Amino acid sequence: MVIEYKGIKLRFVETDDAAFIVSIRNNEKKSRFISKTSPDVNAQKEWILGYKEREQQKKEFYFIAFDENNEEYATYRVYKIDSGLPEIGSWVSKPEYSNIKNSIKVDIAVKNYVLNELGFDTLQFEVRKQNTSVNSYHKLFQPELIRSDDENNYYLLKKDTFNTILPNILKKFKI
Repeated sequence: MVIEYKGIKLRFVETDDAAFIVSIRNNEKKSRFISKTSPDVNAQKEWILGYKEREQQKKEFYFIAFDENNEEYATYRVYKIDSGLPEIGSWVSKPEYSNIKNSIKVDIAVKNYVLNELGFDTLQFEVRKQNTSVNSYHKLFQPELIRSDDENNYYLLKKDTFNTILPNILKKFKI
């Protein structure tokens, strides 16, 4: 399956993506605000094999994003789908990738997919408190902050809010 959104494409992760995933998730700058990932590419391949089973069961989706030049540049996951309240996360782009609009498109495409394609009324996500730029970005969508702990902010985003706010966000970022 491929999601196309305003010039970018997202496709499901395959075992051949393991080295790419390990490289961006273990980059010193990018890994500051995400859960740790083993630097072992073979371990990542094994994890992907388990993921592919969850994908077949429609419990989880893990995407690789490609830009208009067919360059892979980011990842994003949807998980906990079977709970009835899906969570989005693992939104990481290559450290040297400078097209901020395309990174934003990945987030919007995944949120849109969960809320409007899969048909959920709400999605959840968490952001490390220290990741101030990502917290500020997500707040543009007016999610509900449901709780905080020492490390994270936990948000809920409603479909109606997303669909109402989206035109303003697209205009703000000239997407």
